[in-house]
Amino acid sequence: MPHTIIAGIDRDLLAALDARAGLLTLRAILLRYQASGVTAAQVAGLLQDLRAATQDEALEDAILDALDMVTGWCGPELRVWDEAGGNRAS
Repeated sequence: MPHTIIAGIDRDLLAALDARAGLLTLRAILLRYQASGVTAAQVAGLLQDLRAATQDEALEDAILDALDMVTGWCGPELRVWDEAGGNRAS
């Protein structure tokens, strides 16, 4: 893993991405980061690092799905961080 945010959550995220887990599973893991006070920018950075390190197209797609939920490029029902909180990744 390129860098660590919260080791236990990082491991769960990587395992879910490797397993091509569904969007709701990925969102649940992202919500754990948010509940722990991690910013959207921090998680976006982690996901970008993971994306840069992979050559697996299916894994990259899963990473991009998670990144969409972090940055808000998804429906409101999947969005994790919101603009109102001033904690949205750019």
